[in-house]
Amino acid sequence: MKLDIKNEKIVVYLYNYFFQTKEKDKLVKEIKNIFLKLIKTYNLNINRRYEVYVYENSKYGTILEIIEKDELLFPRELIDIKVKFINNTNIFLKTDNYFCLENYKNIYYFDNNFYINLLDIDNLISIIEFVDIIYNEKDTYLNKMLLIK
Repeated sequence: MKLDIKNEKIVVYLYNYFFQTKEKDKLVKEIKNIFLKLIKTYNLNINRRYEVYVYENSKYGTILEIIEKDELLFPRELIDIKVKFINNTNIFLKTDNYFCLENYKNIYYFDNNFYINLLDIDNLISIIEFVDIIYNEKDTYLNKMLLIK
C-alpha cells in the first residue's frame, strides 16, 4: 500500500489488490476497513464525509481516490462515504528519465516527461520505484502525448 496525501485528497495505491465484490454495501464495508487501516498505520484523522473513487485496472490493482467533501467534524468513529466505481482504468507510468523506459515500445512524450501505458509493461516491479502512476486522465490530455518510439 502506498499513500499520497494532497490537500483535501488522499490517494491509496493498492498494488495487486482487487475488491471481492461489486455489491455496493459490501464494497463500502471493505473500503471502511481500508480507512481503519489508514487511521491505525498512518495516524490519520479520517472522520468526515468523503467521496471515494475506486479505479481498478486488471494489470495494476486498485487505486482509491479519497476526496474530503465536508469540513464538519464528526465523532472519531463516524465516517460517511459515497463510492463511485470505475472499471478498466487506463494507467500510464510517467518519468522524466527516458532510460527507465528505453527497453519498451510505445513510449510517449509530453511536457518534458515520458509515458508508457501500463499494459505495455511486463514486469512492473522492476520500474515502479522510478515512475509516477498516472490514472484517470482526460482523453484530451492523452491525445497530446507524442509517440516517440
